[in-house]
Amino acid sequence: MDMIDPHKHQARTKIIATLGPAISSRERLLALVEAGVDVFRLNFAHGDYDWLDNIVTMVREVSVEVGQPIGILGDLSGPKIRLGELPPEGVDCQVGQKYLFVKSPVPFDGTRLTCSYEFLVDDLKSGDTVLLADGTVGMKVVDRAEDVSITCEVDRPGLIRSRQGINLPGATLRTPCLTEKDIEDLKWGLSRRLTFFGLSFVRSADDIVKLRNLVKELAPDYEPQLIAKIEKVEAVRELEAITKVCDGVMVARGDLGVESDIARLPILQKQIIRHCNERRIPVITATQMLDSMEEQPFPTRAEAADVANAVFDGTDAVMLSGETAIGKYPVRAVNMMDNIVRCTEDEVPHRGDVDWKTESKNRALVVTEAVTLGACTVAERLKANMMVLCTKTGRTALAISRQRSAIPLLAITDNRLVANKMCLYWGVIPVESDVVSEDPNSILKFAVEWGKKKGILESGSRIVLISDTDWGAEGHDLMVVHLVR
Repeated sequence: MDMIDPHKHQARTKIIATLGPAISSRERLLALVEAGVDVFRLNFAHGDYDWLDNIVTMVREVSVEVGQPIGILGDLSGPKIRLGELPPEGVDCQVGQKYLFVKSPVPFDGTRLTCSYEFLVDDLKSGDTVLLADGTVGMKVVDRAEDVSITCEVDRPGLIRSRQGINLPGATLRTPCLTEKDIEDLKWGLSRRLTFFGLSFVRSADDIVKLRNLVKELAPDYEPQLIAKIEKVEAVRELEAITKVCDGVMVARGDLGVESDIARLPILQKQIIRHCNERRIPVITATQMLDSMEEQPFPTRAEAADVANAVFDGTDAVMLSGETAIGKYPVRAVNMMDNIVRCTEDEVPHRGDVDWKTESKNRALVVTEAVTLGACTVAERLKANMMVLCTKTGRTALAISRQRSAIPLLAITDNRLVANKMCLYWGVIPVESDVVSEDPNSILKFAVEWGKKKGILESGSRIVLISDTDWGAEGHDLMVVHLVR
């Protein structure tokens, strides 16, 4: 019997949608989940706690209504450097014009600029680059007045406005990895049991270690997953060390494209994704994926190709930002992302070679990895319709996800946090149920009923069950092949 096509049921690459005014109603949230959203992102740079409280409550109500785990990512803003106040119409910077960055906050007088980073004057030297307005305006430091100001000359013209971001590629800064606002946002997010926390402007593994230690101090009974946002050149250089201590990575192409040579950005994206695949940790590709859909009902051809290329690269998830937070067509954007992902996945080679020598903090037991490799081989040889797994920590689900099998994986757990974490794992369909504590026959019965309800299974379908008689005990892993009657 031919295998039922899983593409019409659920994309394997996960979709993250940023929350905002465009999707702040329960009906809109439900529509986005039905369109394919697996994880919602909270951008702590926007929205007060009352609004955030309300939206988190609605996301969880929708999760219960659809009977589907939904992860929530709290994105910590980090030490973003921003311009001070400028005239409402902005300032038109022309090539050759000179501006002074000064320490003391002063009204703009045509030449003097200020910013939110108090050590800017101290940390920059002659020849350093200052990029403004997401890199569209560039200046070079040409002179210094010690402890007072630096003089910058415009070499890339454009308009700058109040509170726009400043990037200082190559400069060594003394900004902390966690600001006071980040710590307050973290406390709030931990109290609401968010699934993931993204750390912005990571520079070294120590930044993630500090965040993890703070999480343990603030919530010793809770272990959210920590996502390192790679958006600085220092982080790219330290990627090996960073991926040893984080739970996932985000290729944050906005600031990374400003901090690095934009011509190298596609190469960096591929290198980061490949590195994460080898280390068995989820990786998210983010920023401007369907950017034109903030205003238009249809993306550009280049944007469609960009999403597809991220899938070809091996990304576990793709993320929408302004498209869903403030865009005019949030549901259409998710539908479009989902369609592009599904079409691309049909052409992606599956079952890449697993590097068994690569060490990873997320690596499952050696016996478990061997059994999961065998289960994937058996499932594909038999043209099974679904694999089923009971998992306590999610590590075994991640081991199967890493193998990029074409067979859908139903991962059952009785731990809500683990179920929500698996929303980020490629090809994994998480389900929360107490059936995991029962015998294999009960688990199979549950899986068959679930699969038939979702249209994945029918009479004659085959299931490969990966189970364990004693969770986490090496040597007790087992595999069962079941024919649906």
